[in-house]
Amino acid sequence: MTETYEIPPDAPIVCTIRPGDDEQAMMETYRALFAEEVFVTGERTDWGVRWTFQAKEGVEERVRAQAASEQRCCAFLRMAITVTDGTVVWDVLGPANARVFLDEYVQLPQTAFGGIDALRDRTIATGMFLDDQRQDQRQDQRQSEATA
Repeated sequence: MTETYEIPPDAPIVCTIRPGDDEQAMMETYRALFAEEVFVTGERTDWGVRWTFQAKEGVEERVRAQAASEQRCCAFLRMAITVTDGTVVWDVLGPANARVFLDEYVQLPQTAFGGIDALRDRTIATGMFLDDQRQDQRQDQRQSEATA
């Protein structure tokens, strides 16, 4: 990768996606990208995650649109899309303190097909904060269940 991105090493690991339709739409788009035969591979890199897709008709545009959506809700990440040798390469770069999140994120081609609550719980477990009160509500619910 030839480009560099300045990301503060202690950037807040926060997602601002709204629960409900926005969250569901994002997951459906991920599921569609990863379910199709255009998805080639995903790997964890020193600087983040790299997903590779076949550069078939419309794939680059779909990957770029998904990367832009992800960038809007997870400002601590940087996205780079390159097209070379018949492939679309999506590099997701994160700060040093997002290491655990990125370890989970690289598994998205497999975990995206589970329930959204389970995926959300896996993400929260990495230290990501959801900036919409869901995290506080879920912790309150767990505490209530534990004391009941």
